[in-house]
Amino acid sequence: MSGYNYDYFSGANVTVHAGLGKIVECAGISYSVQTSQQPVYGYNSVFFDVMLPGRVIVQGSLVVNYTQVNSLEKVIYGTDGAGLNKYNGGFFNIDIKFGDPLGGRYAAKTNETIIDCTLISSGKTVQISEQVILEEYSFIGRAVVPTSSP
Repeated sequence: MSGYNYDYFSGANVTVHAGLGKIVECAGISYSVQTSQQPVYGYNSVFFDVMLPGRVIVQGSLVVNYTQVNSLEKVIYGTDGAGLNKYNGGFFNIDIKFGDPLGGRYAAKTNETIIDCTLISSGKTVQISEQVILEEYSFIGRAVVPTSSP
């Protein structure tokens, strides 16, 4: 049974990089790729014959632990004003590294980059309890592509 290798990942060993740096306080990320393909049916066809190409969009959200106002925007666009200008179409990439961030044996097969992202909304979750305050940022992107570690 040594031919079976079970390597799985948990959120604890996933790192997220966006824009100019690593998002240290990233508590979660979720994203989905949506396409608007349409089936085409021929005369008297029960099953579709061909699929028309559609538009693709990546939608998702990042959740970070609240440490300061707009902390994610400061990581993405920079704090010195020399980074990307978010109001003039400044896009950024989100690199998601599963497992060993230094490039373990599965790095080339599992790492992904969401390209040409932009933030579209943000919000906070505050509860009267011992729970940490969370900031959630929604984003859209162009595509998800596999990448390898440096």
